Amino acid sequence: MDDVLREYVKENRVRNPINITLTEKQVWNGVPIDDIISERNFRHFQNVLNRKVFRNSFQRYGKKLQSLIVREVGGGGRHHLHVILETPDRIPLPTFLPMIRESWVATNYGYDQIHIEVPQTAERERGYLNYIMKRKSKPKGLMDSIDWMNSTCFEPL
Repeated sequence: MDDVLREYVKENRVRNPINITLTEKQVWNGVPIDDIISERNFRHFQNVLNRKVFRNSFQRYGKKLQSLIVREVGGGGRHHLHVILETPDRIPLPTFLPMIRESWVATNYGYDQIHIEVPQTAERERGYLNYIMKRKSKPKGLMDSIDWMNSTCFEPL
C-alpha cells in the first residue's frame, strides 16, 4: 500500500516547491499536541499565509498555495511537520521566506526552529520527497501521517 501511495504523491507534486521542516511546541497552555491539534494549528498557519499571499482572492476565490504536509514524530517523541510548499510567482523569495517564519511562529504550537530549503535541482526535489515519505518515524504508518485535510496538491478522487 505504501508503494501505491508514494506513486500517487509523486504524480501529484507541488509546483515550484520549497522544502520546509516546521517544529511544533509539544505543549501549549497545558494542552499536549496530538495529530488533531497539529492539523488545526497547521490549517491556521496555512490560512494566515494564504491571506498574506493572495489577500482578498484567498477569501473570495479560494486561491491557495499548493502544499504537501507530512506529520512525523522524532526519536525523542518530538512532533514536527515536513512540508513541500509552492513558492508564489508574484512574491520574491526574500519577501516570501520571512512570511513563512512569521506566520508559523504566530500560531499556538509553532516553534521557532524552522528549516527552509529552496531545492536547486530536480534531484533535490525528489530527494526531499523520498525523505518525507519514509516509513521510519511514522508510528501510525505513511497513510495516516499525511495531513490530507491541509495538503492541497492532490486532485479530488
